[in-house]
Amino acid sequence: MQNTSTLSVTEIKRENRSRTRGKAKAETPWNVILHNDWDNSMPRVTIILRKVIPGMTLKKATAIMWEAHSKGRAVVKSCHKELAELYEERLRRKGLTVSIERAR
Repeated sequence: MQNTSTLSVTEIKRENRSRTRGKAKAETPWNVILHNDWDNSMPRVTIILRKVIPGMTLKKATAIMWEAHSKGRAVVKSCHKELAELYEERLRRKGLTVSIERAR
């Protein structure tokens, strides 16, 4: 690599362009989906969401729970596949009905 103080503008542009060529494209996010069930109370679902999903607020957990209750399903979180699988597993262990799907 050359000293940037002696590079021309064209050389700097070429150098910067070559740094990004080898980078992989970002993976399509996956959605963690909460499905309505009749086995869990509304407060219990809200509590579980707050415990399992980092940064989940009471307001957000309540909105997700209510959407799943009224529409049959709700997106809990969009993230990369491995993290979505982890959240799916943890929520299932707590007794919630969840799935993951590729985000559209």
